[in-house]
Amino acid sequence: MDALPAGSTLTLTHVTPDFAPQEVERLAEIYRKQGIPARPRTHSEVVRFFDGLDLVDPGVQLLHRWRPDDDTPTGVTDAEVGGYGAIARKA
Repeated sequence: MDALPAGSTLTLTHVTPDFAPQEVERLAEIYRKQGIPARPRTHSEVVRFFDGLDLVDPGVQLLHRWRPDDDTPTGVTDAEVGGYGAIARKA
């Protein structure tokens, strides 16, 4: 982010083991065996990507909970979604 001007944004989604650790680790291992680096991260690890940036509300949230269109249940569980997302702006 150092090379980017003020007002730039970081938009990020990241898989997490927070809700289904064994399943996510199996998935990551499949990626690694194919030569694709994969490292699931916890909520606190994902939050660190945004250090020094201004998070856009609602911050780092599960993907299906980040500004849903309405209050209609999505029909999926946190474990099925298994990823966090956020947007932040460089001041």
